[in-house]
Amino acid sequence: MEHVLRVVDEWRNRIEDHPLHRWLATDDDLPPEHRLWFALYFTNFIMYFREMNLYHISYGERRGLDRHREAISAHADEDMTHSRLFMRDFATLGWDDLLDWRPSEVLHWLFSSEVTEGLRRRTTALAKLVIEADDPAVRYAVVESIETCGNALFRHTTEAAGRYERRTGRRLVYWGEFHLARETGHAVDDDAFDGLELTPVQRRDAVRRVERVFELIDEQNSEMLTLAQETVSQGGFAARTARHATPPREVPAVDPPARDSLLHPTETHPAQRPILDALHRAVAGLPRFEEPDDIVERLRRTLLFNATDTLGSISLYRYMISYPWPVDAAERALNRLAVRLGGRADSGVNRRSLFYVDWASLELDETLGWSPSRMLEFIYLDAATEPWRDLRAVATHHIDSTRNPVVRYWTIVAMKSLNAAHAEPTAALARVAERQLGRPLPYLTLKLTADRPGLEPDPEADAIRFADLPVDADVVDRAVTMIEELAHAFRCRQEALMPTRLG
Repeated sequence: MEHVLRVVDEWRNRIEDHPLHRWLATDDDLPPEHRLWFALYFTNFIMYFREMNLYHISYGERRGLDRHREAISAHADEDMTHSRLFMRDFATLGWDDLLDWRPSEVLHWLFSSEVTEGLRRRTTALAKLVIEADDPAVRYAVVESIETCGNALFRHTTEAAGRYERRTGRRLVYWGEFHLARETGHAVDDDAFDGLELTPVQRRDAVRRVERVFELIDEQNSEMLTLAQETVSQGGFAARTARHATPPREVPAVDPPARDSLLHPTETHPAQRPILDALHRAVAGLPRFEEPDDIVERLRRTLLFNATDTLGSISLYRYMISYPWPVDAAERALNRLAVRLGGRADSGVNRRSLFYVDWASLELDETLGWSPSRMLEFIYLDAATEPWRDLRAVATHHIDSTRNPVVRYWTIVAMKSLNAAHAEPTAALARVAERQLGRPLPYLTLKLTADRPGLEPDPEADAIRFADLPVDADVVDRAVTMIEELAHAFRCRQEALMPTRLG
């Protein structure tokens, strides 16, 4: 471990003097709160940090297995509270008034705007580095690197926060000394990992991940500096809102093709039959779809509560399910499926774009009337949306804890099948609502965007039928466990949605 920590220290010295840090600490005529505007491009990570600690850094029910897991989990207990500190400063800095965004603009900025695409990609990459590192020694190295970068950042934001407090008399708890005292720059608060001997495999894995963390955060810092300086030079967020926070309102849509046998397998290789049986049991065990008294109210609830799953699935397909460097036809085949479902990273058009058409047709901005901070609370902290965060955690864990393309394939199939159990009857309601309202609901009626992503020819990959591949018992066990855990999370989510009313 000493060798790994020396690598962390080398990178610590490099990132300490990053231009973003120097800019944050500069004392000149620019109001210090304007320097903190960089964080509004970073909000997804800041708020997601609670989930990363709760579901992925902490070992949860396994924390008591040994001292190392307990130490990492105990530190995560503290870090998962910091998003609420950010929300306190959000109010203190008057960012609701600064942005004046509607709920749909908050969603677009966080999950689908091109200006924040790179930040979402890096947030996903950091989460993957944590999830893949189940070994406490390796996870410790990953978290130590993230904490090191956080400490370097907050030691410079405190200077801006101090100048802001002296000028206004208002204290910033997230950007100031209060948070810095809790950001020690270390992954644990005791000596649990001191002197730990690592195997050569552990050491190589830890060093590789440490270096990748610092590379990602260095890139992140550089992009945030550029975006913040552009925002300052343009006089604030008014111009940025029109260009980067306004979601699409009109997206051409078409009816979907016939049922895709790749996503709805009816037959499998004999070895995979237990997986298909588990999926059939899971779908059969979902709560019964109940016809609502108020169709429009039901559709509004459905769209609102499923917003983060719907829009976040873009990053899931692009950056979690996909293989950055596929090594065989099966991995290329999965990447091609992910492009079909998530769209290309260089294109802002995908089926999720239709979501915003439905949002406008159902007048959700007007119905909710929420400020940006209320929308952030709802997405990341509200108890009512906890089942949706639980489901995301289950899905990302099972995707990132294996490289096996068959398990990842069945994760896609399971999510599609479990969603369809309620999406298809909801589509029937949406068609009724279209006639009542005289407005289109292409997302809820399961239409597709007319502009579908093109794929380069790859006959070998296109010949892959995942359900027909022979697999061993471990793959079957992993897939069955994944389906059972996803089904439980879907049941909890659906039960939480049914009694909820807006307003």
